[in-house]
Amino acid sequence: MKKTLISLSAALLLLSSTTQTLVFADNVQDPTQNVYVSVDVLETVSSVDLTYVLDKALKDSHNLALLTLKYAAQGSKKGDLEQQMNEMGSASMTPGHLPSTPAEVTNTGNPQLPNLTNPTDIAWTVMQNSAMNQMMQGMGALAGGMNKIISSQRAQMSTAAHQLGTDGRNSLLQSDEAKAGIRLQTIAQYVQLLAQKKQLDFMNEYQVVMEKDLLKATLFAQQGLASPDDVQTVQKAINKQKDDNATLLNNYRLGLVQLSTDIGISYDPNLVIKDIESISVDPISETDMTTLLKASYQMKTAGNNIDEAVWETGHTVIQNTYGEMYQGVNLAINGQKNEQTKLELTKKIQATYNDAKNAYQAVLTEQRNLNDVQADLTKMKFRYSVGVISKHDLNKFEIKVRQNETTLAAAKLKYYVLKEKAKAMDTGFIQ
Repeated sequence: MKKTLISLSAALLLLSSTTQTLVFADNVQDPTQNVYVSVDVLETVSSVDLTYVLDKALKDSHNLALLTLKYAAQGSKKGDLEQQMNEMGSASMTPGHLPSTPAEVTNTGNPQLPNLTNPTDIAWTVMQNSAMNQMMQGMGALAGGMNKIISSQRAQMSTAAHQLGTDGRNSLLQSDEAKAGIRLQTIAQYVQLLAQKKQLDFMNEYQVVMEKDLLKATLFAQQGLASPDDVQTVQKAINKQKDDNATLLNNYRLGLVQLSTDIGISYDPNLVIKDIESISVDPISETDMTTLLKASYQMKTAGNNIDEAVWETGHTVIQNTYGEMYQGVNLAINGQKNEQTKLELTKKIQATYNDAKNAYQAVLTEQRNLNDVQADLTKMKFRYSVGVISKHDLNKFEIKVRQNETTLAAAKLKYYVLKEKAKAMDTGFIQ
């Protein structure tokens, strides 16, 4: 994890390099209300693959940019507090005493202060010096009080600076966690589009076969070999198929729009979504629970918060904002949050592994189903070659094979997403 403090100016420069140009727009109805609308400069591409999409998603993430700014702001504020704390001085008052009794003014013992003999001078000096001594005592008490206040403020600033340091470490963890989350979310988004596209292709092929069934039923009805109800049944099935196709197409195009917006490319309804190459289907390997919890971003954040609470307990400003009782309760709260986080993450880990195992089993099942229907297709081709079945019947069975292939592809894609989710837990991201 990068530990170097990023200056606020550098973070702002980073953000400005990835932010779109803002255009000022007047609000005619309310001239005091300004509106800033970004001018999108979008890349135009004809096809995308998962590697390209992941790269764009991470580079154009507003969330990551905000976390970078947050970390820079925390570091800048921490530096300001430490500078103020170092520059904060202390009030001082040199103790002193002037002769303020007749005995003291008549025998000062100080060559620079003559011994007085005149009764009038003695009386006046005693009165004047007594007033001065009271004033110096008051100033000394005031300086002491100011020093107590300054000491308290310095302690509070030290606590705030230390907290900002902890917050900065947590921000770095949040940034790494966000990157892992964006990666998984983008993979799931891409896989969903890919699965929808495969389903659309199959449904379009199936619709062609259904239309041939309609033509066949119509011809049979004209020859008196089928009833009008038979034709109507096929027509209703085709209508439903078209409606389903239209709904799936709308959802697919919406997904394309959202993906294009997320990665900063211009929307193209004909954008080619390339297949994910070489999805290897293997049993899910599990990492032991303790190792995963220790690597977890959330457990590391909880640990930082406990360390901060322990530090504050030993640096308590008793008579001000932070009291001993408060610090003790705060430490206990963070300890409970740590335990709660551990329990929640444990359940998420178990659920993720279970889902991944089920997805793996589903792939094996769909592969077996495809093997069975492919074996049946070989038999159907033989029957067609000897004239037992028609070409249309053979085509309908081939569509059944295509359906199983599409189902298997969808199962593999789901398995791929869950496998990536399980792998992400090894790096600290548990969802």
